[in-house]
Amino acid sequence: MNAIEICTIFNRFYDPIYRKYILQPTVIEGVFWQDAMGARLAQEGLYEENEVHIFIPFLAESTRRFGDSEEFEEDPTTYFTLRPEDKIMRGISSGKSLTILSVNTFNYGSKGLQHWEVVAK
Repeated sequence: MNAIEICTIFNRFYDPIYRKYILQPTVIEGVFWQDAMGARLAQEGLYEENEVHIFIPFLAESTRRFGDSEEFEEDPTTYFTLRPEDKIMRGISSGKSLTILSVNTFNYGSKGLQHWEVVAK
């Protein structure tokens, strides 16, 4: 896997000071981005079923440290997390964000093999 891409994760959290939801960006370097083109045939016609698979190594460089959802909610300025319904974007400012559908953790093997697989649409 040639992990040379950059992605930006946008975690959503509630800010009690401003009393609104905020998207917290985190830039991650050294990810592998794979587009998966697909189609679905239904009775009504043909539909696109395109997905993106992003492989994020545990050793990838990021602007924040990874934490579980609880750690992120306690301190969103220090941590980022990977959750369905958050947003992800290729690069730093490509303009087109995708919604995370699922996150799989592969934490076995050597440190160089451990990664998250993020599926987004």
